[in-house]
Amino acid sequence: MDIRRYGVADYRRHIGLVLQEPFLFFGTIAENIAYGRPDATRAEIVAAARAAHAHEFILRLPPGYDSMVGERGRGLSGGERQRISIARALLIDPRILILDEATSSVDTETEKEIQKALDNLVQGRTTIAIAHRLSTLRRADRLVVMDRGRVVEIGPHDELMAKQGSYWRLYEAQARRVEDDGSGGDDVQLPAPGHAAHPAGQ
Repeated sequence: MDIRRYGVADYRRHIGLVLQEPFLFFGTIAENIAYGRPDATRAEIVAAARAAHAHEFILRLPPGYDSMVGERGRGLSGGERQRISIARALLIDPRILILDEATSSVDTETEKEIQKALDNLVQGRTTIAIAHRLSTLRRADRLVVMDRGRVVEIGPHDELMAKQGSYWRLYEAQARRVEDDGSGGDDVQLPAPGHAAHPAGQ
């Protein structure tokens, strides 16, 4: 359906975003979580933070949910900012979720915590995941491979691997780099089928 038939507010309220660099503004943690739903109750904010695996670190801050956050999340680690962003998306309960390199700028241990939060976030909604780490997309039901701004392949992981085309070359190249680095691989995956994913080409 052509979304131009709808008012901007009518479809934007059904879309949630978790970006590589989450946007946080000067204010309390509670206000940042409730950004998309300023009328949310404290209980709803806490429930979203729990699902985002953010509740524990928030309580470790002396004022808890009333802790002030600096512009762009100053004073919080990258993983903490990301989990607040996930809590914000959970609170608005969007029909469509867009994950844009949501775990690419954090260390491996933090990535595992964020992935647990994402497991809760993607349930029951259409998810569009954009990533360069192709192993994070293996369980998506539809992969759209782009190269220099053009769609070059569409299909599930196994089908694209069997074609031995652009996706296969990217996947094999990343696997070789992991072996050379001796890092043990990237085993973070989307938690269930039913999601579209967009691997960015090189």
